[in-house]
Amino acid sequence: MKNGTLTTKGNHVELRFERRLAHAPEKVWRALTETQELAHWFPARIEGAREAGAGLQFFFEEGAPGAGKLLVFEPPRLLEYTWEGDVLRWELVPEGKGCLLIFTTIPAERANVARDATGWHFCLDNLEAAVDGTPAAGFDKARFSALNAEYAARFGLGSFPAFLTSAANHVAADSLHIPGVEAYVFDGADGTQILLCHAKTDADTDEQWRDADEYLAVLEGSYVLRINGMDMELRAGREFVVPRGARVSGRFSAGTRTMHAFRGRSLGRGGA
Repeated sequence: MKNGTLTTKGNHVELRFERRLAHAPEKVWRALTETQELAHWFPARIEGAREAGAGLQFFFEEGAPGAGKLLVFEPPRLLEYTWEGDVLRWELVPEGKGCLLIFTTIPAERANVARDATGWHFCLDNLEAAVDGTPAAGFDKARFSALNAEYAARFGLGSFPAFLTSAANHVAADSLHIPGVEAYVFDGADGTQILLCHAKTDADTDEQWRDADEYLAVLEGSYVLRINGMDMELRAGREFVVPRGARVSGRFSAGTRTMHAFRGRSLGRGGA
């Protein structure tokens, strides 16, 4: 199976790919480490000594270079380095006349996993073509879009991107009153507030009367809305408008992310 898989390990996630290649580890190792070979499939040019502890720089055609560090260099078996906070690990396991390539990456930001999985999938396809001596597939926008949609459906974002979760927008616990839920609020010019919630555990909200309409969208996971005594389970992709005057409470499943838009009492900020 060529698709990547995602597992949770402690407080981070690991993206893993396995590819069986009809070539000896020594040949694949050259494709992983030599500049002229990397050019056929890797998304950036890597500069730096090929030895454990060396600093690395990653150059694209445009923009400032990225930085990293070579952590493990054991030819032709194991290669591991960092790139802008991500950890990339390449293992080659001999299998007959060929080898099993195991690529794992620990992303610095969970929200980027589906995007990264799509990109690495394409890179590995081109790596296979390079060691086979066949032309690279090149960039196919339609295929990229379809593959990204598949990974997004399987993995989700898992969390909000870092630029949305700064301490300046973090809702104070004594203002939200939902233990187990992290929330971030943004204010509109007309007084509307946008609230982003991420349930770290199963969590219940207190029952409240709505004094204004509220827009609710479930981005990931499952949220049970109890409205006027009736339970409605809303899964990812569902939207709902809670009318003014309704009596409501809710229940988050762990991992659920929701978006709420409403007017009324301003939520206080506090340290994340």
